[in-house]
Amino acid sequence: MARALQTVLQSLVKKLPTGFALGRRGQVLDTLLGAAAVLLHDAEASAERLMDEIDPRTAVDLLPDFERCLGPDRCGRDLAATTIEQRQKLAHQRWTAFGGQSIPYLSAVAAKLGVTISIEEFWPSRANVLRAGQRLRPEGSQFVWRVQVPAAGSFEVAAVECELRRIKPAHTLIVFNFEEA
Repeated sequence: MARALQTVLQSLVKKLPTGFALGRRGQVLDTLLGAAAVLLHDAEASAERLMDEIDPRTAVDLLPDFERCLGPDRCGRDLAATTIEQRQKLAHQRWTAFGGQSIPYLSAVAAKLGVTISIEEFWPSRANVLRAGQRLRPEGSQFVWRVQVPAAGSFEVAAVECELRRIKPAHTLIVFNFEEA
């Protein structure tokens, strides 16, 4: 919390040397110290506001700088047409992405974009392993996986679909199952 203006002024006055050489209080020196106190108070308040700008999830003034550092959106979304909250989610997801191709990682990517998903993997059917009532799956099914996406806003769904298609393992096929509202 930034210090109050009066506290900053008192701090400056306490730093003055003692003695009669500085004159009486309430003169030119106090006016000069008051002006300096205003500048210091404003600088402290700006620094405090800047603390919220460190994280892309809460950044407003520095959000364009985060987006500039991250480069253009790889999914080709028009960020000018999105809200600040959506841009913050996208910037945070890209800023904190560390890579991976596991199911927990892919679920975490979707969660950072505000959607909870579940992923189902398929395996080809094998003799002596298949049970009654199980579906027969052809060879190559291990390269297909299905993502269950709950009903959400169109932006969230499009963002999740694009990001997962972009980071999925290259040899796999991803199928999306969108649940109805």
